[in-house]
Amino acid sequence: MFAIDCHDHVYNRRIAPKAVQSVGEFYSVIMNCTGTADELLKISQSSPVKKFVINAVALSPKPVTKLNDFMAKEQSAHDEFTALGTLHPDMDGLDEEIERIISMGLHGVKLHPDSQSFDMDSPAAMKIYERLEGRLPLLIHCGDYRFNRSHPSRLANILDAFPGLTVVAAHFGGWSIFEEAVPYLYDRNCYMDISSSMPFIGKDKVAEYIRLYGADRLLFGSDYPMWHPVKEYDMFMEIELSEEERRKILYRNTAKVFDIDITGFDDAD
Repeated sequence: MFAIDCHDHVYNRRIAPKAVQSVGEFYSVIMNCTGTADELLKISQSSPVKKFVINAVALSPKPVTKLNDFMAKEQSAHDEFTALGTLHPDMDGLDEEIERIISMGLHGVKLHPDSQSFDMDSPAAMKIYERLEGRLPLLIHCGDYRFNRSHPSRLANILDAFPGLTVVAAHFGGWSIFEEAVPYLYDRNCYMDISSSMPFIGKDKVAEYIRLYGADRLLFGSDYPMWHPVKEYDMFMEIELSEEERRKILYRNTAKVFDIDITGFDDAD
């Protein structure tokens, strides 16, 4: 069954080795992928994973525009890619950069409060969400047992403040604190991706969360280069779900959120 991977980090070849090493050390994970666009396409070439939502995160305000240029370039070069822009709460020219993200045809914004060192619901971050509401979807990292910056309770505050903001909460809304996310995000106005979950909690627990949150709210993702997209897809396909649930999670929800053309790919067409 066709799939869109909604969560992929892609780096410039020049910085990819350093970036992958840094992320691996941050999460204490041995990463066996290089983090380049060429590798992502190569390792998925013969698989059902045909499209990818790519992103890059600005760790400080300075590289925001350069990273957004890189994302636009990668999207233009590869039909398989749908790219997201990046922003930073401490940056100048926020409104201008959002307009530029839209003008370049990027399909949303990715934020990572822990690696970008800001509280998810800080006043500066709230200004970003206010400007994105009704204009661009947001993919945001949620959860880390070591920090409070991205706790799901903070996301609940954002959802209360901006009911019209389209949000995809990464990692079932609570990486490494999956259960803590449930009371804050159950039956809320947000989507979630399932990336970086199966390697930690297993297929049975993922199936439980799918039943809890509902297939209408969930998006398949691998978190490449942390995990291999095809291996993640194979594990997902072992979960007992209906064909319609699979279609929703594997590609329909992602296509809806990020405005991706799936003409000719929908198995039900």
